[in-house]
Amino acid sequence: MAKEFEILKQTCEEESIEQTTWGGRQHFLRWKTPTTFCNWDAADLDYDTTLSFADHVGFRSGTCYEYPVYDVVNQQPLKLRERPLIAMECTVIDERYMGLGSGEKALEVFLGLKRTCQQFNGDLTLLWHNSRLIEVEERRLYEANPCSLKGNHEMKL
Repeated sequence: MAKEFEILKQTCEEESIEQTTWGGRQHFLRWKTPTTFCNWDAADLDYDTTLSFADHVGFRSGTCYEYPVYDVVNQQPLKLRERPLIAMECTVIDERYMGLGSGEKALEVFLGLKRTCQQFNGDLTLLWHNSRLIEVEERRLYEANPCSLKGNHEMKL
């Protein structure tokens, strides 16, 4: 992990890409406690945003706030922070998960999560895969959802 992260930072530097905070998530939400936290911390990443449910949106960490990570084996705090992932677009859209498609029902789920996070002055961390911006309906949902830069919260069907 540390070696791959160094390659990424070096490549960004060569391309004049500046970034002060670095983090990420485990692909397919693959996670092993406490190993993953310790690997990310040892690589000197600032945050992780993996902790989520694949099959249903919600608050797996029980919160919508970033929090410090703790190494339960060595019983010490880590520098790493966790930014809980509240929702992935595929969880809402795909038939194998919630199966709501990319219309009004899906938008209502995202807006409901937004309202809950706002109620507690928290953060709505949303994962939207770039491969889900190809289909017109999914792109419209992205543009209407509460985390998008264009988020007008209206579906233009």
